[in-house]
Amino acid sequence: MKPIEHFEKIITLLSKDGLCKNFFLEAKEHLDAASAYLQVSHIQAVLFAWLLDNFVDGPVSIKKLAEDFKCRNLEVLKYLEDFEVLKNKRLVRADKHYANVPKFISRAKYNFPKFSIPMDVITAVQKGEEYKPKNHCNLSPQDFFDFVADLLAAAEEDELDLDSLIIEVKSLLENNKQICFVKSLDGYDLREGSIIVMLIFCCALIHNNKETMHLGDLREILGRMEAVQIERRFKSGEHKLMVNGLIEFDCKLGMADTEFYRLSQKAKDEFLADIDIKEKTKRKGKEIIHVENINIKQLYYNKKIEDCIIELTGLLKEDNYKNIKKRLSESGMRTGFPCIFSGPPGTGKTETVFQIAKETGRDIVLVDIAESKSMWFGESEKRIKAVFDRYRGMVKSGDLAPILLFNEADAILGKRQELPQARSGPGQTENSIQNIILQEMENLDGILIATTNLTINLDKAFERRFLYKIEFEKPDTVSKKKIWKNMIPDISEEDAAHLAAKFDLSGGQIENISRKCTIDFILNGMKPSLERFIKLCQEEQLNKETAFKIGFGADRD
Repeated sequence: MKPIEHFEKIITLLSKDGLCKNFFLEAKEHLDAASAYLQVSHIQAVLFAWLLDNFVDGPVSIKKLAEDFKCRNLEVLKYLEDFEVLKNKRLVRADKHYANVPKFISRAKYNFPKFSIPMDVITAVQKGEEYKPKNHCNLSPQDFFDFVADLLAAAEEDELDLDSLIIEVKSLLENNKQICFVKSLDGYDLREGSIIVMLIFCCALIHNNKETMHLGDLREILGRMEAVQIERRFKSGEHKLMVNGLIEFDCKLGMADTEFYRLSQKAKDEFLADIDIKEKTKRKGKEIIHVENINIKQLYYNKKIEDCIIELTGLLKEDNYKNIKKRLSESGMRTGFPCIFSGPPGTGKTETVFQIAKETGRDIVLVDIAESKSMWFGESEKRIKAVFDRYRGMVKSGDLAPILLFNEADAILGKRQELPQARSGPGQTENSIQNIILQEMENLDGILIATTNLTINLDKAFERRFLYKIEFEKPDTVSKKKIWKNMIPDISEEDAAHLAAKFDLSGGQIENISRKCTIDFILNGMKPSLERFIKLCQEEQLNKETAFKIGFGADRD
C-alpha cells in the first residue's frame, strides 16, 4: 500500500473508534507503516493523518481535534509535545490564531496555535516519496535574505508561529555558514530571539531601504509578550544587541529617540559585508515612480510661473543641487529643499512635479495621504514616520535623491486644531501627524514637494518651512491658445484663439475636452466643429460650477 492509503485507513478506523485501545489494535499495521514512513511514533502518525485529512480547510484548531478524537479539550493538551516533534521535523506548521480578534486589540491571551501541513509535505505524501525538508544550502547573500524576508512575512501574516520561524531560521543558518551574517554570529553569544531581531532589521534595510524601525513593528512577528520584553531591554540599553553595539537609538538633533532604532555601522560592516547595500536596496513599491516611466509632456504657464519653474528645475539638476547643498552646509544652514505648489485644480501642479523629475533624472516617492491616515489610533503617526524613514534611506544610498511628493496635501497641511484638555481622538492624531511632518521638514536632507489647492488653510508653521513657494494660476489667453494647439493639433489658429479668449479654462479642463473629442472621433470618425468645441467648453464650465463630473476626469492636476 502507498503511504496515503495507510493514512486513509488510519482516519477510517479513527472515525469509527476514536482514540481508544481497540483503535490502536485494529490500526497497528497501518500505524507501523505510517510511523516508518515519517520516522515518528504511532500517536504522532495519527496526529499527522488527522491533519492531512483536514488540510483542505486550512489550519485546524485543538478544539476540532478534541471533537474528532471524541475526547475532552484537556485530554488533547497532552499531545502538544507530539505536535512539537512534528514541527521540529518540519512535517507540520503551527499558525498563529487570533479567533478573528481585530489587530488593535491586545492579542496576547488569544495566541494559541492552529496546525497545518506545508504543501511540499502534502505533495511528497501524494507521490509516495520520502519527505526531505528543503535546506536551502549554499545560498547567495541576496537569496539568503530574500528567503528570510519570506519567512518574516509569513510570521507577520500569522501564517507561522515564532517556534516554527525559529526552526526555519536555525536550519537556514546551519546550511549557509558561508554568509557573512552567519559568520558574524560566532563573535556574539546571541539567543534565538536576538538573531530574529537582527534579521528583521537587516531585511528592512535591504528590501525596503528602511534605516530605522519602530519597536512596535516587532510585535506582529515576535508576538506581543516577546516584543514587550525586547522593547523594555532596548529602552534601558540592556539588550545584548545594544550592549554589543549592533543596534542603536535613532537620533534627532543629538537626542536619542527611544521609540526608533537602527543597525549600527558596525553591524552593517560585519553582518552585511557581502551585501552591496547601495546596489541591493533598490527602490521598489507602488509608491515609487521611476524616472524612466515618466513621459515627457509639454506644459504651458503664464510668464511669471514659467520663470519660477525654470529656476527651480535648474537648481535641482544634480551638479547645481550638490553644490548648493555643500555651500548651505558649510554656512551652517539647513540643506533640504521643501517646496509647495499651490493653485486651482487643473493648473498643472502635479504634472509639473513629474516633468521636473524627468528633467533632473529623479525618481518620485508618491505619498498616499489617504493610506497614511489609518483608522487606528497611533497607526497614522507610525506610517508617516515610516515614509520619512524610508525616504531618508533612499537619500543616504548615494543615488540621486528622489522627490518626495505629498500630492493634494490639504488634508495634512491645514491649520492645527485647538484641543480640549483631554487630548485624544482624531484631532490629536491630526496634530501629531502635522508635528511629525514639521519636524521632518526641519531635518530634511532631500527634496520635498507638496501640492495643495487651498493655501488659505495652510498652517503658518508649514508656510515658513517651505523654501520655494510657487502659486499656479489659470493660464492666460496666450497660454490657453498654446494648450489648445498642443492638445488638439488639428484645430485651426482662429478656433484656438477664439476658444482661448472666450472660455476661462484650466489646462486640465482643456485636456478633458481633447479626450472627449478623441472619443467622438473613435465612435463617429468625425472631427469636431467650432460649435462642438463651444458646447464642450460650456459643459466643462458647468462641471466646475456644479461640481458634477460629466465624462472623463482629467489626468494629474
